[in-house]
Amino acid sequence: MSDSFLLTLFEHKAWCNRQLVEALRAVPSDADRGRMTVILFTLDHTSKVDQIFKGHLSGTEHGLNSVLASQLPDLDALAAKLGEVDAWYIDYAKRVSSAELEAVVEFSYVSDADTGRMTRAEMLAHVVTHGASHRGAIGKMLEGMALPGAADMVTTFQRQRLAARDDGDPLP
Repeated sequence: MSDSFLLTLFEHKAWCNRQLVEALRAVPSDADRGRMTVILFTLDHTSKVDQIFKGHLSGTEHGLNSVLASQLPDLDALAAKLGEVDAWYIDYAKRVSSAELEAVVEFSYVSDADTGRMTRAEMLAHVVTHGASHRGAIGKMLEGMALPGAADMVTTFQRQRLAARDDGDPLP
């Protein structure tokens, strides 16, 4: 059973990540490397949290022992991982049932090994809002560097989807 609202949230999240990666690829090579380092570490952090919660939701090992990278992330590798994990969440949103969303999952937090307990719906809400929060912070960092950020508004996403649908193009 697909919840179209939940599916739209994760399609929007994937679109935002793609938009942000493209904006980061367009950053001039003479941009402040210190700030760009913080931006890449921040985006990588969101990816790691997505991977961790994917593991919790799927009942598989995520294989991560930190939510922070130990070395500067490569943008191309990060973009590939974001795309892979975003595709998993879109697929999950397409097939998860209402009953499954209410199921409680127990897990250990990576940062301190404390135990956590959330419904699948709460986990998904965390993934969506966590990523949006950090993308917003990245946008402000880019703005502070006088660089263009990425489109991330739901209204822009829906307008582009509608235009693509009307043109017969694949949805963004």
